Amino acid sequence: MKVNGRTIVLFILSILTIGTLAFSEVSFQIIINIGNAVPKDLPEYSVLLYAGESHVPIFIDGQYAGETNVFGQLAVTFTGGGQHIAWAKSSDWYRSYEQVIFFVEKEPKIVYLTPTLRGKLTIFSNKYPVYVYLKDSVLLGTVEKDSEPLIVPQGNYDLIFWVPGYENIKKNANIQSKQENPIWLEFVESPFNVELRIVPETFSPNGDWTDDTTIIKIYSSKEATGTIQIKDFSGKIVYNEAIHVKPGLTEITWNGSGASDGTYTASVSLYDGIETITKEAKVTIDTSKYTYEKEIILSITGAFLALLGYLIYQDVTSN
Repeated sequence: MKVNGRTIVLFILSILTIGTLAFSEVSFQIIINIGNAVPKDLPEYSVLLYAGESHVPIFIDGQYAGETNVFGQLAVTFTGGGQHIAWAKSSDWYRSYEQVIFFVEKEPKIVYLTPTLRGKLTIFSNKYPVYVYLKDSVLLGTVEKDSEPLIVPQGNYDLIFWVPGYENIKKNANIQSKQENPIWLEFVESPFNVELRIVPETFSPNGDWTDDTTIIKIYSSKEATGTIQIKDFSGKIVYNEAIHVKPGLTEITWNGSGASDGTYTASVSLYDGIETITKEAKVTIDTSKYTYEKEIILSITGAFLALLGYLIYQDVTSN
């Protein structure tokens, strides 16, 4: 066969034409699959879950529904309408998906599963464990050892770092997605402080269900050991207990057992390994006032149960 210039030109034009048509067809299909339009071939009561990431497991109402395709999609057909919850589980540490509530209707729809990009907050500290809080006192996480990262959504944060027995450290951190974001901390030991409060200061352990006990509140800036004692006016000990407290608040409930009406002195002595601090507070027992709260509650409860029993009896006998 004789090949001339015209034949070559026609051959090249044919190849270009076929390639253009093929490319146009594929592009058109991709646009339909990943655009805002719902594919026309989806049956009724279907949703196209779009995660934007391929081969991601999708869960619906706690059940595995399948994996997304190369376009980051998964089509699911339901037996009827209703409300459902979907989420995706990414294999990438820096990407997470929140749960999405959606409604299935007869007409197919697209449901978008939006990812949150995350970064690593890597902490280097002279003391552990380190508790990491947001400025509104929400616990972000706990770091137990050097260079252990916290996975945090990207963004700018005002953080509070706390180690029991040490002064808080406040720092700003700009978390970049897909990256390690290191931060160095040097904690300074807190001074040893102790406070003692009793709530209520006057209580009445007479069994009327009103202020029958009191709460002894011990505030300590450090972990410490010691004792708590309650003495009457003559110095006689009516309550004695060895205690071990953590930094923060420790509460002890006292029911006044073995003590008569009168004013008592509660004292707590704590030792942090270096020094001992003693604090005192007054507490009064007064059983002379009886509120009858217990009787009122029991009477109302008894009447309600009697009425409920009567209604059940009437329902049973009428049938």
